[in-house]
Amino acid sequence: MTLRTLAAAVLAAILVIAIAAAAWTGLRRAGGPEFQPFASYPGFRILASGSGGASGAGAALIGLGEDDRPAAPSPAELCGLIWSAPGVPAQGPADAHDRVAVFSDANCPWCRRLDEIVVELAQDRPDLRLVHHEWAVLGEGSRLAARATLAANEQGAAEPMRRRLLAARFVITPAYVAQLAVSLGLDPDRLARDMASRRVDAALAATHRAAGALGFAGTPVVVVGGTVAVGAVSRADLDRLLALEAERPDAPCR
Repeated sequence: MTLRTLAAAVLAAILVIAIAAAAWTGLRRAGGPEFQPFASYPGFRILASGSGGASGAGAALIGLGEDDRPAAPSPAELCGLIWSAPGVPAQGPADAHDRVAVFSDANCPWCRRLDEIVVELAQDRPDLRLVHHEWAVLGEGSRLAARATLAANEQGAAEPMRRRLLAARFVITPAYVAQLAVSLGLDPDRLARDMASRRVDAALAATHRAAGALGFAGTPVVVVGGTVAVGAVSRADLDRLLALEAERPDAPCR
């Protein structure tokens, strides 16, 4: 890891913590949550911070040169990237009225609890569309885990692979991924091939473009319809955001 990359990672982590705390405050504001719109994407909004400051600046892309940044999608493309990108694990009706997308990293401690919450939510709400994006921002182990989960999706095992990787309390290695494949009853050779496939590349690129367009600074991030919430959220938070989103006449991607 270069000094520049390390500095970018540290700065991004600080931003994640600050934004997550601000979003948590915004959701629990006494007068109700406050939101700030994304100028480039009508209907999309972010939970405003306690001080009123929130933006769609590309904090997650700190350290990247202009040539490395993904091209900004159109509003219609953004909807497709979030909700129906090929190879990105999803469950529930594709045309569901209520939708939740989670952007997580296998090495993110807050993502572990959030994953439990959204799995429970999906069990209680079979009418809900739930999309799991692998937004690997915490190093090589995270990128390896993201590819393993997306490859397992090709064998119908994205959820158990994701949950096992989230539960790991050590550095995720290729040997551990191969071991998991066997324990989950997957074809390890196919998993290895799929991890390096263009389909997995495309799924990761779709997540990267969506995250870059909305300025995600790290994980976890939840998109409820057209509302972005950064940081850890509770089941009660998700239920509240779903109810608020259902009342919106200007919700995007419908």
